[in-house]
This record gives sequence, C-alpha cells and structure tokens, in this order.
Amino acid sequence: NILLTAQALATPAARRKAARKAKKSSSNGGFAKKPRPAATAIAAPQTQQPTKNNVQYDAQDEVAKRAVSSLFSVCAHIQDPKLYQPKWADACCVQQNSKGDDDGISPKIGAVMANRDVARGQVLTLFPIHALGLRMLRQNSDDEALKDTEFVAYDQDADGELFTTSEKAGLRLKLNIPLDKSQPAHSILGNKKRHVLFSMFLPEKQPMPGWLGGRMKAASSQYSESNCITVPLPGAAPLCAVVATTDVKEGDEIIQAMQPLKPSVMDELKGSVAKEYRRELATLQMYIEAACETVQPSSQSDSSSGQEQQQLGPFHQLNQQYPGLKRIHQDPDIYSIDNFLTNEECDRLIAKSQPHLVPCLVKNDKTGIAEQDPVRTSTNTNVPQSEVPSIVEKMTNVANCCADQLEILQVLNYKKGQEFIPHTDGFSGKFDACGFEQASRQATIFCYLNDVAEGGSTNFPEIGLAIQPKKGTAVIHFPADLELREDTRTLHQGAPAVDEKWLLTTWVWNRPRSDEMYAESRLPPLSSGDII
Repeated sequence: NILLTAQALATPAARRKAARKAKKSSSNGGFAKKPRPAATAIAAPQTQQPTKNNVQYDAQDEVAKRAVSSLFSVCAHIQDPKLYQPKWADACCVQQNSKGDDDGISPKIGAVMANRDVARGQVLTLFPIHALGLRMLRQNSDDEALKDTEFVAYDQDADGELFTTSEKAGLRLKLNIPLDKSQPAHSILGNKKRHVLFSMFLPEKQPMPGWLGGRMKAASSQYSESNCITVPLPGAAPLCAVVATTDVKEGDEIIQAMQPLKPSVMDELKGSVAKEYRRELATLQMYIEAACETVQPSSQSDSSSGQEQQQLGPFHQLNQQYPGLKRIHQDPDIYSIDNFLTNEECDRLIAKSQPHLVPCLVKNDKTGIAEQDPVRTSTNTNVPQSEVPSIVEKMTNVANCCADQLEILQVLNYKKGQEFIPHTDGFSGKFDACGFEQASRQATIFCYLNDVAEGGSTNFPEIGLAIQPKKGTAVIHFPADLELREDTRTLHQGAPAVDEKWLLTTWVWNRPRSDEMYAESRLPPLSSGDII
C-alpha cells in the first residue's frame, strides 16, 4: 500500500500544525529541470571516514538521485496537458460552487466530485507529482553526518520559491511509493532498506484535469465511507492512480481511504487497472523505462570516442542483391533504396499510427535525464511487427538479420518548426537498452512516408550530405562497427520541418532482443484489423 502522510488529509488544526512543522524542516536538497549546481546539494557528511560500505552507499545514492531526477523530468512532461491527456481526465472535477447549506455534510467548494459513473477498479484520477523525492536511510547511526537525508527533484523555474523559501513552503503531502519487481524503477530504487521513493503534492498549485489526487477528503468520523484508494500504476510508478474501491455514481463526492486494504484486495484493484488501461499503461511505461535507462551505467567507458576514424570497420553487411539498393556515400557508407515502401504502404502506415502519436523523449547529454528536448518536439508511436509483416520482411531481407534484431519500429511525425538536433544513433561498447542486453546498434534504417517539398531534410554535417525526404525511400547507415566502436561521422540531424514530415525508423542490433519487457507481444495494437 502507498503510505500517505496525514498532512493534507487531517483536521484543519492538524493541517496548520503540519504546515508549521514543514517550515522548520523543509527539504535539504533540490534538483531543477534546468540543473544549477548550487541547487543539487544535499546534507553531506563532514567528518565521515571513508569505508567500503560508505563508498558503496555513496555510489548507490548517486545513481538513485540521477534516477529520481530523470523520473521527475519525465513525470513533469507527462503532466503537461498540451502533451498528454489521460483517458480518465473527465472522470471527476473540483467543485467550483457550493451546493447547499453549510451543514458540514453537503459538498463544499474544493470537494472532488464524480463527473460520470465509475466502476470499481477503474481510475478516477492520477496523483500529481509536483516534486519527487528520495529518502536515503542510514540505520542505527549516531553520527549526525550519517543520519537519514532527503533529495528532492522539482521544477526550480516554476516552484523553486516554494522549496527554497521557508515562509512559502506551505503544506505538502508526501506519498511513499513502494516499488515491486514488476516496476521498471525497481532495479535502481527498489532497495527498501536503503532508499524510500516519495512524491510531493503542493495543494496551492492549479488543479489539472486528470491529476486531482490529494485534493479529495479523507475518510473520517464525518466521512466514514471511502470510495477510493491510491495505488502505484502497474509498470509506471512513481505515477500513482486514485482507484475506485466501490462503484461511484455521477455526482458522488470522492472520499479517500486512509486505512490500508488487504493485500488481496490491492492486488485485485491493480489487476483491474492493468486490464482496463492496457494501452495507456504501455505508453506511460515506455516513458518510465526511458527515464530509467538513462541512468543505467554502461559496461565500458566512452574513452574510445577519441579513436582514429580510419581504424573503424568492418561494418554490418547488407544484402547487396536487394533490388534498388545504392550507395550514396562512401566512407562512411550510406545507402538508399527508392520505392522501398509502396505509396499504399506509406499511406496506410500513417493512418494506422496517427491516432496513437505521443511526444518523443530524448536523453539530455549534460544531465543524463530523459526529457523532451525543446528542439525535438516531434511525436511518435510504436508499431507492432505483427501489424506490418510485409515491411518487416523487407527490412530483414535488406539488412541480413532476423526480426528479433530489429528495435521496436517507430513512426515519427514532424510538424512545422519541429526538428531533431544533431545526434548519433550508436555508442561504443556493449549496452543494455530497448530490450537488448550487452549489445550494440549496428545499422539504422529509416523510410520517408511522404514527400516533403520544403524543410525536413536529413543532414549529415560531418560529411556534407543532405537527403530530402521522398515518399517510400529508405536510408541506411551504420552508427557503429562490428567491434562495437561508434562512428561519429554518422552524426545527423532532422532539419526544421516546413512541410509536415512522416517517417518510419528502426535500428539493427548485433544480437536478438531478449528482455521480455520489450517483447512484441506486450505492445498495444494500433489497428489489428489492418495488416500491412
């Protein structure tokens, strides 16, 4: 069960007392979405002598703090209503007008009310994450330098004053978020004896549709009958949902349960959420996984980036007999195939993907945090191989690989002004990412799904090559050689779009996808009735 501190769910007197306490013990750390070194400091040992355990703890803490920062960045991104609208956004609302006498029973302004009927096990709303925290536990220590400490990630630009000025610390609600092994963040933050993950809710912030958790009343002597409880979203914690524990009727006030439910009941509710919202959870889980992957240490250092480029090679071999394959640049080799996809395949793939587009995430090279880059605001969706078998066959044929070596297929959409800044697709050494373990990307395949008259070209600045999108044309290049050394000459960018641009992309790895979390069977269908 999620543990809620009673700060925002108690009597007015208790709330005032909690607020006074919060002013005296505000978080001793912070991390902004736009990092500022002075804001990231936490209480650090002053006289601690280095020991093997301390060194291990410090390393674990640093990874965990990076994970919290990355997770918060993603959660803040998801809570932007311009970028994501949850399916349950219309399930309830905050009461704006008083509906009756001040009898202590009728809903008052600020009460959370059901907008429609919601069945038991369905989501009423999500719990907003205005900050994400990590409590680092130091057990049985008398040394002040080894006391429990907290690290809090928050948006310094929007909320910095609320965290750094004690007079404006206000009232905060903390949720301790348990992570079982089914959660992607468990491998980084799942040590219960070492770390406690919690989210923070600031009631003074503007209520957002679909994110009203923490604003409802708690069951008490006056509100003895609760009708909901907060649970971690399956596969997408730290995101948490307020789930109906009984059938809720339109017009009912939403009352939060304070007492934990039996484990069997909690498992039943989480199972209902997982079944009912399979597609939504798959999308949210991708975001959380992306955040976790950015803090997973690679097995080798990046020291090979200074290698002499003439030592690279050999590279992955294509099927040179594939119809229409031509080399458009040599050393590094880049290939293209006109009419790789037919006009009909392109049109159907766009139609299939368009209803499911979500914002893209990229890794911030400076902070290691997964976030939406301000200059890469394109949208994308994953495409199950089972829905495009003819396209998968073409890709495996030209790339001399099996279907399991293909990264999950993506369709990307760039509208006017959207771009992807210069980047490479590969990395040096073995890596765990995107369902591949101790492996590396060997080839990039992308195909333009529409003609683009102006803007949107794919530019390779290191070699002076620019490719204008042409419907059905595929382009193939090699981000790393067979020795798993990155080829930085393949640095490329998607130039700012003037006309809308659509493309399909994937990457060929040197070994099959093996992580079951990324299995094709787990991908939500787009339109299973339309097989291309």
